[in-house]
Amino acid sequence: MKDPTVKFSGTITPGQEKFARIISILTHPPIIAIPTFLLLGLLIHNIADQIISDVICLLFALVIPFGVTYYYSVKHDNRDGDIYRREDRYIPLAAGIVSYLVGTVILYVLAVPEIIYVLMLCYAVNTFVVLLISTRWKISIHAIGIVGPSMALDYAFPPFGRLMIVLLPFIVWSRYVQKKHTPAQLAAGALVGFVLTGVIFIILL
Repeated sequence: MKDPTVKFSGTITPGQEKFARIISILTHPPIIAIPTFLLLGLLIHNIADQIISDVICLLFALVIPFGVTYYYSVKHDNRDGDIYRREDRYIPLAAGIVSYLVGTVILYVLAVPEIIYVLMLCYAVNTFVVLLISTRWKISIHAIGIVGPSMALDYAFPPFGRLMIVLLPFIVWSRYVQKKHTPAQLAAGALVGFVLTGVIFIILL
């Protein structure tokens, strides 16, 4: 696919580079899943059920996807947890899809609040679309990964839940100055995350 934009070609200070790396690590989609699902778990009033839901969410939205991604990151000599080449993304993305789908089914069977299993399904659908796009183009997973959780928290805890979206500009900046993505890839990620999550919410919630 042709991209009318280009990667960052300037320079940044060592302090800015360190700050950008920290932002990228802390806003990695599986990491963002931690506060998101823990907050959504507060919708469950029974403590035992809440703990079970939290464990399932963290296992299938964090431990498995992040573990597989990190393994393949190291395998392809990417020591920062990223997978630079889009061609190397396929197996980690496919593993993520399976993990999210299994998590969705378990959460649905446990009858947790709808927003919890619907968000897990959003992770699966969004990741599947990313996998398709990655066959031709390196869309920003970080940008996609902040939009869906922000929309879920806004749905569950309006209006304060939407505050997570303030991280998006920082994510865009960090991924751009680290030369991970072009502006078009970052903008497309945010847009795809918004549209897909919005459609699923409209249908299922």
